[in-house]
Amino acid sequence: MRLFRALPLLTTSLFAVALLLYKSHSTVSHAAERPNVLWLITEDMGPELGCYGTEQVWTPVLDDLARRGVRYSRAFTVTPVCSTSRSGFCTGMYPITIGAHQHRTNADQKQMLPDGVRPVTHWLQDAGYFTANITSMNGKKFGTGKTDWNFKFPGKPFQGDKWEELKQRQPFYAQINFSQSHRGWGAPAKADPAKVTLPPYYPDHPAARKDWAEYLDEITEVDGLIGRVLKQLEADGLADNTIIFMFGDHGRAHMRGKQWCYDSGLRIP
Repeated sequence: MRLFRALPLLTTSLFAVALLLYKSHSTVSHAAERPNVLWLITEDMGPELGCYGTEQVWTPVLDDLARRGVRYSRAFTVTPVCSTSRSGFCTGMYPITIGAHQHRTNADQKQMLPDGVRPVTHWLQDAGYFTANITSMNGKKFGTGKTDWNFKFPGKPFQGDKWEELKQRQPFYAQINFSQSHRGWGAPAKADPAKVTLPPYYPDHPAARKDWAEYLDEITEVDGLIGRVLKQLEADGLADNTIIFMFGDHGRAHMRGKQWCYDSGLRIP
């Protein structure tokens, strides 16, 4: 697996890679000479991972990915809510410049993307990439398939949704979305509420500790799921030619977090 693996990322990094791959299409003809690209996208998740120093969270897979790759310590989304943020990082544009700055605009009011602005998947399709938004792996549901883009656009952004399609369709761009860290939690309890370290502006109250511990447990759950992806990548012989990005769509869903332009609403892993 390539060591250009980035945990958090800036949209600039994503589109620099896309542009290089697009330009390489004219000079490189063999799929094996062009890397695959895999985005692992979490919901409502800040940088509360072991590799960032968080206690009472167990993230050995992501910690190892960070150790062998690139870990950003100052990665931020441009907005603190999903549809506008996702509209930004899939186009490389500030949402306000493409009319996507309202959260989940009604379908009949969404605007077409301006001339020259396209989802990253369209650029990669032009470069000969197969694009997939994964919702199943080994015949079982895996990944949410979420896009939540707040604009209209022509054409199909994805050509497939099954993991098994990737090996035969290289080079590929694929994304997998994980919803576990979105509220509605239910992961097995592992973090001890009495031992968690709360943000300093939270009240030190049993309810706050329990809520924070449950959030950390969901991150632990996501780590295990990403571990399954990386093992499958290895098993399929795809790891050595795949660039992996793991990042969140915006910050955590807590007080002063999601939907607020504080550090905790914008900062991502």
